[in-house]
Amino acid sequence: MKKLLIVSGLTGSGKSQLVQLLGEQLKTIVIPVDSLQIYKNWPISSNWPKKIDNYELIGKYDGLKQTITSYHYKMEVMEILKQRDNAILEGGCCFFMNYLLNSRKEQFEENQIKAADLEASKLLENCRDPQALLKEHFKNYDDSINSSDRYRIQKALRFALLTKGESITSPFNQDDPRLCDEMDIRGFFFTEPQENISKKIYARCDEMIRQGVIEEFYQFYQMQHQKEFRVTTPLGYDEFVNLLKCFQSILEGRYISNKRAEKQKREYVLKFIQQFYIKSRQYAAYQRKYFRSNLNSFLWIDNRTLNIPQLILQYYNCDRQEYESKVASPQNEQLKKELSSKLLGKQNDPIPSKDIQEIVYRTVDGIIEQ
Repeated sequence: MKKLLIVSGLTGSGKSQLVQLLGEQLKTIVIPVDSLQIYKNWPISSNWPKKIDNYELIGKYDGLKQTITSYHYKMEVMEILKQRDNAILEGGCCFFMNYLLNSRKEQFEENQIKAADLEASKLLENCRDPQALLKEHFKNYDDSINSSDRYRIQKALRFALLTKGESITSPFNQDDPRLCDEMDIRGFFFTEPQENISKKIYARCDEMIRQGVIEEFYQFYQMQHQKEFRVTTPLGYDEFVNLLKCFQSILEGRYISNKRAEKQKREYVLKFIQQFYIKSRQYAAYQRKYFRSNLNSFLWIDNRTLNIPQLILQYYNCDRQEYESKVASPQNEQLKKELSSKLLGKQNDPIPSKDIQEIVYRTVDGIIEQ
């Protein structure tokens, strides 16, 4: 069975540099596990590596023309892996990672699911007793879904209709391959104490601003109005659009002095950068929580550990039993608990430096004046 090396972790954990080194040592390619890096629209926002010569799929698609589903992405990756003796998957997109490793395609096509969802919605429209309705379509229903949870009720009813009363959950195509069955997975997740992570996240956001992420946001914003908007947007984009609207409203405002206008704009800039920091930090907390709960076959590594490349190669080259023993070890479980993410998403608002605020202010002000 072929081995597959996976390097994952939080923003600023040094994944890209490490993967470049490992790729050279193993003489192999790197495949991004990132819902944005596969699109050409977000090179700064999705943190493209400086060298992409040995990367596959990075920037392959135009998000303004097509959306790549998780299943489509998985099939692309599987096809690449068939042609390679080894490869490295790199990225922190937890949903993509979990789907790639562990999920199968649903038995039903998208148009069938939409039709059943529409029928379920109509049935529930004037329904006074959703529980009784579910029991009518699924005889083994046990009242496990709260009647007030309309989304879950409708989803359960949808699959009851699709399966003709056999199930209220989505059945999967058992012939659809999963990487966890096809390959010997060696996964590594990098983390560290929350105070270190927060500093790295803020530094990463600052670097993105210096590299021109505001211009990247605006370029996509302009194109969005010309073509159908499809692709998922990165952290900070929605906040940027709000910032743009705030600047525009000040420009169009009457009876306001230039001094007061500038003060308001600078306040909006400060709020935007803080939201950018906070959303990025909250996503990191979500990443760590998701990996801990759903991807249990990964070996967790404290990013402060010395000689990390050698450590990874050691557990990449060892036999399967030794790797699984290390993953199941008390030390690995303890590392997950020690580096908790409980407070990562809840901290005081960070204060960005004056030069970062000035870059954002001048860039957005210049956009509005065009």
